[in-house]
Amino acid sequence: MSRLPNGARVTWVGCCRGTPVKRGGEMDEPKPAGAVWHLLHLVSLDKPPQGKPCNGCGLCCIAEVCDLGKELGDEERCRALMPLGAGRFACGLVADPYRFLPPERLAPWHAIDQLAPGGQGEQALKAHFAGLLGAGRGCDADDEAIQAFQDEADANRQLPLL
Repeated sequence: MSRLPNGARVTWVGCCRGTPVKRGGEMDEPKPAGAVWHLLHLVSLDKPPQGKPCNGCGLCCIAEVCDLGKELGDEERCRALMPLGAGRFACGLVADPYRFLPPERLAPWHAIDQLAPGGQGEQALKAHFAGLLGAGRGCDADDEAIQAFQDEADANRQLPLL
């Protein structure tokens, strides 16, 4: 049992698309859709200050799916977020775009690969996505927004059921 900011007492039984559900199916104090707090346990690196070099912590992609990620069909959890191990992440559209894009969008890039040696179509596609994401320009995730996301996750953390 817990209390909401409005003072209501609630027994939470789970989450549905980021919205807490009370027993009996009533909804109370909806949380923003897209809450993917369950992914935070995968993050082990501290987010660098905004503008400093990216360390691959992944918090920016977990907190908010970018427009490129949304085009892959999921606005709540980026399908292209790739765990690299040791708590680091990479954008799959930059690291391995052929794995994450649908075949119909890859036809022109495959054609370039066949015409030019060395996978130049894939390399051009990687460079294109890196440019769109601002890769190499430092961390662009707002420090306060990420801290608010982490605070919200801490406030809504649920213990696993045994």
